[in-house]
Order: sequence, then C-alpha cells, then structure tokens
Amino acid sequence: MLLLSILLLLTGMVIMARPPSPDEIKKVLGEQQQVNYSKDDYDVLPDVGHIPESFKESLKKQKTLYLEMLRQHNL
Repeated sequence: MLLLSILLLLTGMVIMARPPSPDEIKKVLGEQQQVNYSKDDYDVLPDVGHIPESFKESLKKQKTLYLEMLRQHNL
C-alpha cells in the first residue's frame, strides 16, 4: 500500500512537471541580477587600520591556543 502511494505521488509529480515559461525565466533572472548587484556592494575587504590592536592581539592568542589544542590531539 505504501509503495503504491509513493508510486502514485511520483507519477503525479512527473505529469505535473513542466519547463518554465519565458515570463518565469525572465522573472527569475531579474531577481538573480538584483541579488548580485546588492551582493557586490558588500564584496570589499574591511579597512584593517580601523581594527583595534587589542582585538588583533586577542585573535592571535585565540589562534595560538587553537593550534596548540590541535597539536595536543595530533590533528
């Protein structure tokens, strides 16, 4: 019974499947371009000069501790 239900469901999905219409393709491509434009606005590296030295030192300490932990566990 379960197998029959799954088979009917899959058959219905195949029958209902269709290629997208030209209008749907234009809509999707337009949305992707909008996302790409907004993503490009933030695709820059931060100015390192604005990062406080204390924060840089903290990151170095955390990195050193993490690498030491990996060495202790032979990773």
